[in-house]
Parts: sequence; C-alpha cells; structure tokens
Amino acid sequence: MLYFKQIKAHFMDIQTLENSYHRTLLAELGDPKTKQPRVSQIIHAVYDSLFGVIVSQELETEVIKQKTKIYAEDKRGIFEGKVFKKDQKVVVCDLIRAGIEPSALFYHKLTEILNPDKVRQDHVMAQRIETKHGVEATDLMGSKIGGSIDNAIVFIPDPMGATGHSLQEVIEFYLARHGQPKKFVAVHLVITPEYLEHMKKIDAPLTIYAARKDKGLTEQDYIYPGLGGVGEMISNTEK
Repeated sequence: MLYFKQIKAHFMDIQTLENSYHRTLLAELGDPKTKQPRVSQIIHAVYDSLFGVIVSQELETEVIKQKTKIYAEDKRGIFEGKVFKKDQKVVVCDLIRAGIEPSALFYHKLTEILNPDKVRQDHVMAQRIETKHGVEATDLMGSKIGGSIDNAIVFIPDPMGATGHSLQEVIEFYLARHGQPKKFVAVHLVITPEYLEHMKKIDAPLTIYAARKDKGLTEQDYIYPGLGGVGEMISNTEK
C-alpha cells in the first residue's frame, strides 16, 4: 500500500508517495556503481508505479455500462463501473534532458487509456543558470509546443525537484503563450523543502507528486542525499 502525505498550500497540492519499493529502487539509483542500462530500468519502474496512482486521482472519470464476453451465454454479463473518460485533453511536457524518458512513458501510457487524438507531447529544452552562489535562474533554450493547453491537464514528469526554477519557468512560459489549463501536474522522483517553498510563487493550479522527499540542497543547489545528475545518467554523459 502507498503512503500519502498531503499538504495544502494555497493553490498547491503536494503528495509524497513513500513506500519501500520506491525507496529500494531510488537507493540503487543513487549508488555510484549504478550505470546504464540499469539507470533507465529503475526510472521506468518507478514512474510506471507512480503512473496508475496519479492518473487515478487526476483524470476525469465516468460510469459506463457495457456487455462483456460472457453476455452471449448469460445476460448478467454486463459490466457497470467508473472508468476514465476517453475524450479528455491531456498534454505531457518533456523537460529535456532528465524528463525525456519519464515523459515518454507517461505519453505512451496515456494514449493506451484515452483517445490518442486528445493526448499530446510537448518538448522544452531548459538549462540551469549557475553562478558561484548556486542556481540563479533557468534559460529556456528552445521548445516544440503543439498548440493550446486550454482545458487540458498538463503533466510534467521531471525526476528532480531541486530549486524549482526550471518548473516555474516552464509553467509561466505555457501560461504566457499557450492558454489556461485545468491544472499542472508535476511528477518527480525526489523533491526538496527548498523546491516546495519556491513553488508557492506559481500562481496556477498545481499538484506535485514525488516518490521521495530529500533533506535539502548543497551550496551549489544540488540535492542531498540525492541521486546524482539524472539527465547525465540517462544520457551517459558528463555534466
């Protein structure tokens, strides 16, 4: 069973999904000996586990009544229950680089349960602007946005919620140019107290999910105990 810790902060809803399965996988991911392809396997496993819980809370549902395969033999073979509404607008934002793999996973799984014509994947390239004082801001280097986000749920699966600068910039970019969504849903492996405090600045409906809440940031604004550079681990590159 998943353990939920829920905090209400103005427009922001934070849910930390803590369980032994996530802690075990993330401990392995943070081990210096863990390399590709195991890095991607762990990221997929954790985000796959998060997916079902999150969409069950965030997507719209409706009650349907339909005949099952047993109906031809027994007229009681009729299913009635609550399922996802097929025609609801959903956008998945790929925040390059660390978000490449989790966003692709969310995108493909959403097309399996919803009308694929209503599901879109956007791409945003962001880079942290770092000084001797730490992360000062984020530079959005480029984007490929497929249209309006009006009345859409916008999922942002980004593994590391460190300072919050990148997510703030992405959300404000969407709001300034592409409409008003139903809400933004950020999905992280790890977040920090500093990240949560920073996200209070965002004047938009926002829900944050995380598999683990870490202790804080180093002087260089990296998470501790942390996992390391997820974008670098996924791409098998240096910083």
